Parts: sequence; C-alpha cells; structure tokens
Amino acid sequence: MGNTFLNLSLLIIFHFYMPTFSMKLTTILTDQSALLALKDHVIHDPKNVLTTNWSASAPVCNWFGVSCGSKHRKVTALNLTGLGLVGTLPPHIGNLSFLSFLRIRSNSFRGKLPVQLSNLHRLKILNFGNLSKLEILSLFETRISGSIPSSIFNISSLQNIYLNNNMLSGFIPSVPRDLLLLEGIDFNFNNLSGHIPEDMFDHLPNLKELTLSVNLLSGRIPASLFKCKELQKLSLSYNQMEGSLPIEIGNLSMLQHIYIGQNHFEGNIC
Repeated sequence: MGNTFLNLSLLIIFHFYMPTFSMKLTTILTDQSALLALKDHVIHDPKNVLTTNWSASAPVCNWFGVSCGSKHRKVTALNLTGLGLVGTLPPHIGNLSFLSFLRIRSNSFRGKLPVQLSNLHRLKILNFGNLSKLEILSLFETRISGSIPSSIFNISSLQNIYLNNNMLSGFIPSVPRDLLLLEGIDFNFNNLSGHIPEDMFDHLPNLKELTLSVNLLSGRIPASLFKCKELQKLSLSYNQMEGSLPIEIGNLSMLQHIYIGQNHFEGNIC
C-alpha cells in the first residue's frame, strides 16, 4: 500500500509539472525552427553570419542578432541590419510569439511580406526599411514587393513600422482598430497607389510621424488626419495628390516638419 501511494503521488507530480516543461520546450523549439526556416530562405550570406553562427547545436539565445527575455528565455528581438542577406521571408517568422523588435533593414529580401506577421501580438518595432534610393540602386537588386498585408494593422502593440525604400505596391490598408501605441509610419519610396484611407487616422490618436513620400498616391488629404494632435512630421511629397490644403491643418499644433511638394495641390496655404 505504501509503495502504491508513493507511485501514485509521483505520477500526479509528474503530470502536474510535465505540461509546463513541455510548453517551454516546445516554445524554444518553435523559435529555433522559425529562425532556421529564415536561414534556409537566405540564398546569399556574404559575411557568413548565419552560416557559421545559426546552428541547432548552439542555444538559440546565443545566435548572432538574437535576443531573448531573461525570464522566459524566448526570442524577443531579431536584428539582422546591414548584413547584405539575399533571400525571402518565410511564413514561419510569424511563430516567434514573444518577438517585440524585428529589424531586417538594409538587406535584399525579395518577395512579399508574410501575412503571418500579424500573429506577432507583442511586436513593437517592425523595420524592413532600406538605405536611400540611390544607395539601393547600387547595392541591391531586389527588395520586398507585393502589397502591404491588411492584417499588419491588427497588431495592437505596434509602435513603429518602417517599410521605406522597397517595391511595395497596391493600396495602403485601412486601420480597423485603435492603435494607441503606434507613433511612426514610414512607407517612403515605394509604388503605393490609390487614396489614403479616409478613416485611417480615426484609430491613430498618438501618431507622431507619417512619411509617404515618393509613391503614386492620389486623392485628397483625409480629414481624419487632422485628429492626430501629436503629429510632428508629415511627408507626402512626390505623389499625385490633389485638392486644397485644408484649414484644419492648423489644428496640428505639434507639427514641426511638413513636406507636400510635387503633388497637384491647389489654392492658398491658409
């Protein structure tokens, strides 16, 4: 009876702790699998950073460009800026469930942005931007193309999104929900077309920087933009926008920089 009771107790303890251990292990392996998938989608690694450093034989948190949380030991940041990587972005990147900072700027990733990015519910910084246009023409052959996934604005934790100097096309997606933390949007130097969504800025009360220059945008400046009382920088130059500059722009008392040249605006600046 004593041995039976002891065995039963050990079995209960084992089952009590097993899910927690299994859950942590699965998460670590999921992060590792996602990053190895990214490595597999890189066809040129000129500095051999991923080739020599990203290995299943070493802890993920020790890999170059990877940062992990001190408590959960899950991947919280990925920074591969300026490595000259050439490849595509796999959907597996959306499995990095604790990722807060994603910076892959100044590389040469081609193809579309994975819609699975919207699964990153803790993401604060999304930076797939590049160097200036002239520098890109001499250094890179291809850049991110396709449309901006509409689901990207479902990430409530997003603070800044940089997709500048790419080959993105299509419309700017609507913002379906309040993004109280979002402060910066940079879509400069792309091929975005159509109108800026009329109600886009109803959900961005704390936006401080909006840069959409050098695209193919048309239509008028949305009236909802003038609800962004925290706006400090507005850049819409080199598009095909039209109409007059609304008097409501005077409501933007925090505005420090405004660039609207090379459009089809008319009338007086009030």
